[in-house]
Amino acid sequence: MFRPRAADGPGEPARPEYSNWGRWGTGDEAGAANLITPEKVLRALRLPERGRAVPLAQVIGDRDAPSTRHGYEHFMLRDAGDYAAGASAPGGFKAATDYVSLRVHGATTHLDALGHAWYGERLYNGFEERTVRSSGMRRLGIDKAPPMVTRGVLLDLAAAAGMPHLPAGHEIGAAELEAAFGRAGVTPEPGDAVLLRTGWIRMWRADREAYLGDRPGIGLEAAEWLARRDVALVGADTSGVEVIPWAPGTVCPVHQFLIRDCGVYLLEFLDLEELAETGATAFLFLVAPLRIRGGTGSPVAPVAVL
Repeated sequence: MFRPRAADGPGEPARPEYSNWGRWGTGDEAGAANLITPEKVLRALRLPERGRAVPLAQVIGDRDAPSTRHGYEHFMLRDAGDYAAGASAPGGFKAATDYVSLRVHGATTHLDALGHAWYGERLYNGFEERTVRSSGMRRLGIDKAPPMVTRGVLLDLAAAAGMPHLPAGHEIGAAELEAAFGRAGVTPEPGDAVLLRTGWIRMWRADREAYLGDRPGIGLEAAEWLARRDVALVGADTSGVEVIPWAPGTVCPVHQFLIRDCGVYLLEFLDLEELAETGATAFLFLVAPLRIRGGTGSPVAPVAVL
């Protein structure tokens, strides 16, 4: 149940009365990843039965891969044309090399660092916002996020609604999540990675202008429901996991609550279409961010192993 508490300061909106601050120590920078214990990892490793690995990331640079803004460049530094023009090939050896530049938040499938979003003057676990510098984040950078090997759970909300995708602006509530877990035959457990299929990725191919407008996702009620069940990560096939438009008087409330208050990781721009076709609901889930010192997030290529 959503229960507002007092605002942190003048002009700051109320937040759900729940927090993981101090739970794993005052210096903790890993957040809910602490819930992925060695025992949790070993149980997850016993889940695969088919030996099939399913990719969950978009293809970077693919014209059919959604993005919210232009933020990707790819240049070849050495190609066959260089050798045709006379470049040296010692011993007959030739190689192609390239350069990629991309915007972490918006260009492709990515994992948010725990320092990515906050409100007031404090980040997750009480770290001061002044630790976020032009040179990067001194605290809670993506380099502090460990590789995550855990149980993944797919909640196919679009299929449950009998739609190719949930409607624009549809807020996924706690009751809808609870019913989805029931249909999947899964009980949420500490350290889970919960992946939400809204089908919204299909809108990119149908109507790109509509795709970038209002979109389905979870609201604060559902976010608190998940946090109270100690999930480590929430991912979705949308640009931000949370519903747009936001609740009146708020801006990115789910990001603020899950990341800043609870240390729960958000995984955005997933492609869950192939996974949904397998009918799998619980599986081995793996994601490892690039260790970018002080980075606000990382492009990732998560995998479900069935």
